[in-house]
Amino acid sequence: MKALIKHFLIATAISLSFSSCATIVAGGSPKISIDGDTREPVTIITEKQTYPNVMLPYTVQVNRHHIDGQRIQIQSENGAYRDVVLEKKVNSWTWGNILIGGLIGWTVDLITNCVAKPSKPNYYIEKRTE
Repeated sequence: MKALIKHFLIATAISLSFSSCATIVAGGSPKISIDGDTREPVTIITEKQTYPNVMLPYTVQVNRHHIDGQRIQIQSENGAYRDVVLEKKVNSWTWGNILIGGLIGWTVDLITNCVAKPSKPNYYIEKRTE
């Protein structure tokens, strides 16, 4: 009986340590790459941070919360660019977490919003034609 309880406690500890796979593996701010047909420095403004005078391609961090509809502005002295609008998709680590960690792990991932990530890792900017 003691051996059975010991195995149960070990299995529970392992399960709880993987209770939020998406948060552990994909936590933090998501990163996306922005590229475009420009040879001049641009300023990239995200909800997370401003990146002044950078050359493209450039990798930026975006806000983990409210990914869907999040706008990224690109500005330069000589041109106006269309905003990048992010769309979200389900983080595949979430499915493994539901299987391994159950509802507790999935709840942790929901709270940290690690169930979502940007739908694409790379975005290409276009000049405005107004």
